[in-house]
Amino acid sequence: MENDPQVRAGLSQRLQELRLENQMTQAELARLCDIPQPVLSLYEKADSNRMPTLYGLVKLANVLRVSTDYLLGRTNERTGSASFLPEDSVLKELSVKDRQILIHIAKALLLAAKTKQEIMRSKKIPSKAEQTPETGA
Repeated sequence: MENDPQVRAGLSQRLQELRLENQMTQAELARLCDIPQPVLSLYEKADSNRMPTLYGLVKLANVLRVSTDYLLGRTNERTGSASFLPEDSVLKELSVKDRQILIHIAKALLLAAKTKQEIMRSKKIPSKAEQTPETGA
């Protein structure tokens, strides 16, 4: 990866800005990206010669929901592609922590729905759609 001082300075500034914008500590971002916290600290220091690997850069971009080009200062557009789902604009407004909470809630709802289906099947309780109006059962 290019180790240009201007690229390093842009990367360090954008990483720190995005991390703070998402209300994350270096330790939290490092954990999510599977990068040692001291290494992430070096990435955020403009005077450091340390640059992420391609794999590390992609992980950082994914967690921070920006393009690698944005992290490297090659563009001022945060994302490289247009959003096709209206929900994406809502999700982009959430912090990384809030998106993680939302994912946990969605997983819990799916688990609850599956559990309910399994209980109904095991007890052979007909769902409302399967109940006949004459019998009520």
